[in-house]
Amino acid sequence: MIKHQSEVPQGNALRRLTVLSGLLGALIKGGRASLSELGRHMEDPTDLESRVKKAKRWLQNKWTDVTVHFIPYLLPILHSLSKAGELVLAIDGSCVGKDCMALMVSVIWRRRAIPICWVVRKAPKGHFPEHMHVAIIGQVAMLMDSILEQDCRIFLLGDAEFDGCELQQSCLAHGWEYVLKTAKDTLVADHPNMENASAFGHLAASIGQKSLFLPQMYVTKQGFGPVNVLFWHDRTRYDRPLYLLTSLEYGPQAETYYRKRYHIETFFGDIKSRGFHIHKTRIEEPQTLFNLLIVASLAFIICILFEFDARTSAQLGKFCRKDRIDSLSVFQIGLRAVRFYVRHALNLSFQFSKNFP
Repeated sequence: MIKHQSEVPQGNALRRLTVLSGLLGALIKGGRASLSELGRHMEDPTDLESRVKKAKRWLQNKWTDVTVHFIPYLLPILHSLSKAGELVLAIDGSCVGKDCMALMVSVIWRRRAIPICWVVRKAPKGHFPEHMHVAIIGQVAMLMDSILEQDCRIFLLGDAEFDGCELQQSCLAHGWEYVLKTAKDTLVADHPNMENASAFGHLAASIGQKSLFLPQMYVTKQGFGPVNVLFWHDRTRYDRPLYLLTSLEYGPQAETYYRKRYHIETFFGDIKSRGFHIHKTRIEEPQTLFNLLIVASLAFIICILFEFDARTSAQLGKFCRKDRIDSLSVFQIGLRAVRFYVRHALNLSFQFSKNFP
């Protein structure tokens, strides 16, 4: 982890990085994000109480920072993914810790969402206000502007919580494409004065067709637009129609991209019930949970990166049934592999800078 730092850490900086490494190992081995479980599984000669205090101090330390402890490991991944000429981002929120919510933007890769940026606030459930949507998109845009060295199209995907006019305008201002779900009662018209406006729920495709694409429309009482709108009802895939707002000019392309949005839900499932149970921890302070997400996100990335080697390893059959490996996700294979290698003291290596196929 040291080699990805801008300069060789020393003193307290090195100690904080060492504790982070210990927390990563503890979270992967124990699979629980509570302070007691993190302390129990940390590789440290001190007693349990001291290890728990060490974990707590790191999570509450004012020097714990994503720019030092997360972004350096994310940069080579984004550089590699951007070589394809596009990055597909998804935005979503989910419960974490005790009575808190996380709003997260992730980049989609191989049916998995790799976290990029997040905020945490005190709220047991519900939606984030639109100004927070716009703020986090601004943070991601600044990050992208600072690291992307070539032309790269960026697509943002989101469900109906994120169909606000300000968010759409923010995407356009940053030069991003977007595909956002909206509600069936959202108003749509062909003129900004919204005369003769009707709700999306009144749209329908022609008989025998599954979609209706309307370019250059205006939406909401404010007459935001022009924006392209899409009614899509593929009964083989969706129980109910999709109502989408998009900057893309081809309906099937918009639906294909939107389908990738569901991968961010698999990320939350991976750091929750399928992996680290971050929703079960009783930590309730937003900043502490924000820092815990640094650990969980890095642990997740380590697992999906190690899957490259695990799938071709001679040890594969010892931690996965080969006849059922296709039913396991990239994360599940990687997590099982890392735990097996650690348990049997096998040589374990991975690279944050590995090329992503």
